[in-house]
Amino acid sequence: MDRRKQAESEASEYSIAGSMKDLAISYFQYAKDCIMPEYYTSKELLSRLLSTKSYISTNSSLAKRPNAAQDDLALQRFEEIGKGQCGTVYCLTGKSIIVKVSNSAQKSRELFIDYQVHERIQYALDQVKASLSVEFSVEFSVPSLHTWISPGSEKFWADNMPLFPKKTVTEKFALVAERVFPVPLPVREALVDTLCPSAIKKRKQEFLAQPENKSCLIRIYLGRRETTRTKTNLQNLKLRNFPLHVNEMEEMDLDTKHFAEVMAQALAILHWKAGVDGNDIEFVLGSSPMRFQRPSLEVTLQSDMLTVAKHCQYDFGQRSTSIWIIDFNQCTEFQDDDTGLKQLVDAFFWNDPYYPRPNTGNHKDTDLWEIFSKQYLDISGKFTQSATPRRFIAQIESRCQKGTLDSLF
Repeated sequence: MDRRKQAESEASEYSIAGSMKDLAISYFQYAKDCIMPEYYTSKELLSRLLSTKSYISTNSSLAKRPNAAQDDLALQRFEEIGKGQCGTVYCLTGKSIIVKVSNSAQKSRELFIDYQVHERIQYALDQVKASLSVEFSVEFSVPSLHTWISPGSEKFWADNMPLFPKKTVTEKFALVAERVFPVPLPVREALVDTLCPSAIKKRKQEFLAQPENKSCLIRIYLGRRETTRTKTNLQNLKLRNFPLHVNEMEEMDLDTKHFAEVMAQALAILHWKAGVDGNDIEFVLGSSPMRFQRPSLEVTLQSDMLTVAKHCQYDFGQRSTSIWIIDFNQCTEFQDDDTGLKQLVDAFFWNDPYYPRPNTGNHKDTDLWEIFSKQYLDISGKFTQSATPRRFIAQIESRCQKGTLDSLF
């Protein structure tokens, strides 16, 4: 063998060896990060999964059916997973998309605002992520926005109407977006074991089997100290939009400081990059399936969204948990003046108690507020030279100091 061929052979062997090495490293990294729920107590499981990017392995029906439906069109259908003031949310089995359909003709305008603000926020985040001058990584997720549907979107409704529950959906306005998946079954079981009243624990399997308890997103309430396990009104206690209070996070050794930093980062970007007040947004812990196949560039560019979705393959049995921001239909633009400042402060207090609160008399709350306010000012300073971010923080502190916060929660 001449030297050139020998060199080519050695280079090829080296390349293969390098690829195998990279594959092995990726596998062992995944294996290290993958949580097998049977090896943890309920409290340990919540602590691990809700505070890291670890994957969790689950064999629940919510994982098996979507995996099977990816290749079997007969198994694909839209199922209701949530309902708000302006729209009802349906997920497509086996795909990572949702369709949010307006509840009525009167709510179509509000849903369109949701779509417009979502587009605005997504555009702002894309700019932040692409900017070389921004010296931080975005630590939260916003569902990818796909398209806007109208009663005149004939092909969409012709193809998809049979997949919706009978007589529940007519040809209306709707938006299509990425789905935020619920936390997997082992986490829902751990929530019941750790945080729910004993009356619910006694009928745990029946409780978990209810549809509204399968679509479980966890609301992160850094601004409220309360205990779910002492609740007596059990009829209203559901895992859908489950409230996780700051004291409960502390009991599980969750990284509340990280949550505070992420919320501050998100609010600063919404205010000073997207230009919206953040009114009534939600911060939730939700999961994502592991994606192991994606369509080619040609398919992506030349196909419609449902065809592209058919080429995306996911492992719904392997999930990771992230902080997501959802629901933008109450957000509005603001001006950088006194009126706009009041709008920002009002939106802060009108929202559910996601953000830390100053002046509560609890030193842990004080620490979280200091972390939140510093991070908010640091991130805001990368997008604006205005004094309004500091005035915003000062007015929140002043309003809490005076005790003018209504008992909204």
